[in-house]
Amino acid sequence: MKYHVVTFGCQMNVADSNEMSARLEARGMASTPEIEEADLVLINTCTVRQQAENRALSLLGRLKEWKKAREGRLIVLTGCAAERIKNEVSWRIPQVDLTVGAKDIERFGERLDELLGERFDWVSETEEAFDSKVVGSGDPISYVTIMRGCNYTCSYCIVPSVRGKEVYRPPETILAEVRAGVETGAKEVLLLGQTVNSYSYNDRGFAELLQQVDAVPGLQRIRYMSPHPHYMDRPTIERMAGLSTVCEHVHLPVQSGSDRLLKEMRRNYTRAWYLEAVNYLRKKIPGVSITTDVIVGFPGETEKDFEQTLGLVEEAGFDSAYCFKYSPRPGTRAAALADDVPTPLKEERLARVFEKMEAQSRRNAQKLIGTKQEILVEETGEGGTKWVVGRTRGNWKVKVALPGRAPVKPGDLVKTKITSADGRAVLGEAIAS
Repeated sequence: MKYHVVTFGCQMNVADSNEMSARLEARGMASTPEIEEADLVLINTCTVRQQAENRALSLLGRLKEWKKAREGRLIVLTGCAAERIKNEVSWRIPQVDLTVGAKDIERFGERLDELLGERFDWVSETEEAFDSKVVGSGDPISYVTIMRGCNYTCSYCIVPSVRGKEVYRPPETILAEVRAGVETGAKEVLLLGQTVNSYSYNDRGFAELLQQVDAVPGLQRIRYMSPHPHYMDRPTIERMAGLSTVCEHVHLPVQSGSDRLLKEMRRNYTRAWYLEAVNYLRKKIPGVSITTDVIVGFPGETEKDFEQTLGLVEEAGFDSAYCFKYSPRPGTRAAALADDVPTPLKEERLARVFEKMEAQSRRNAQKLIGTKQEILVEETGEGGTKWVVGRTRGNWKVKVALPGRAPVKPGDLVKTKITSADGRAVLGEAIAS
C-alpha cells in the first residue's frame, strides 16, 4: 500500500504528521508524493483560523471522486479540526474512513489497526517496527514534540479545547529522540509545544531541558516554538544565553500592543512585561533576532489600540511577524463577543501593519550586509555546486553562491559572507572556514 499525507497548520502538526507517517511505514506502507498513486490519504488539519479548516474541508470534497475511482482507497482525517468536528464527520463527510482528533494522536497506531483489521486480513506490526522508523528521517532538522496541549484560555484561541490540557513528555524520551535524529543526520532540533517554555516534568523545567539537549553530542543548533511571554523570565533567558547550541532567534507571539486588549485576550502579561523580556533578550543575547505574531481586528479594537500595536512593533524591533485578521472560533470566549471591527477596516489595519513590518525587515536585513554567518543548508540548486539556500542561526533565509566549492548538500554548514539584502531576500557568498 502507498500513502500520501497533507498537513495544514503549525509545525506541531508537521511533527504529528511525521509520527503518524512513521506508524504507517512500520505497517509496511510506502510514501508517495502523488495523491493519484496513493491507497490511503491522511489529512492532518488545523482549526486555529477558519480559512485553514475550510482548505481541509475543500480537499475532502475533492477526494470523493478520488475514492470512487479505485476500490479499497482510504481517507484518514486527523488533527485539530478533526477533533472539533469529530461527532459530525460520519454524516457530514461520509467519505472519511477514520477520524483521529488531536487529543488522540498517540493512539493513532491502535486506531489505524482497527480500521485495517476491518478492511483487510491485517496483522499489526510491533512497536519495535515503529521505533525503527521514527528514530530519524535523515533530514537536517529534527522536529521533537516536548509537550502537548495548553493550560491557557486565551479568549480567541481554540487550541486548548481541541488539544486538551498540557501533558509533558519525559526528558529521557525527548533526549532519546534528539540523539536518534542526530545519529541519522540532523544538525538542528526544533523543540515543539503550544507554550513550549511552560514545560515542566518533576523537578525539571524548560531551561533545564534546554541544557540537557545542548549536551547531546553532534547537535549543532536548538530552536523552539512557540514560547509564551509569561514564561520568558530572566533566569530562562540567562540559561539560554549560556548554551552554545541555542540559536539567536526567539519567536515570541505578542498579538497586541494594547494592555486593554491583552487583558481581553487573556494573555496574562502587559505591554511593559513583554518589552522588558525583549530588552533583556537583546542584552543577554547580542544580535538576537526576534519575531512575533500579531492579530488585528479583535472585538472592540479601536484606532488607539491599533496604534499601540504599531508602536510596539517598532519599539520591539521585530525582524518579521505573522500578522492575521481576527477570526471568531466556535466555543471560544471571544466568539461570544460582537465581531464589531468591519472587514474592510480589518484589512486596512492588516495592510498597515504589513507595511510597517516590511519596512522594518528591510532595515534590519541591511544590518547583515558584510557580516559572516553560518548557514544550515536546506536546499540546493545545480547539483549543489552553484548555489544553496539555508538559514542563519538568527533564522534569516539566505541564498548562497558557491564559487569554486565542492558540492554541498542539505544538512551541511556553510560559512557565508552576506553581500546584499532586500527585505528578507538575503544573498551571500561562501567563504573559507
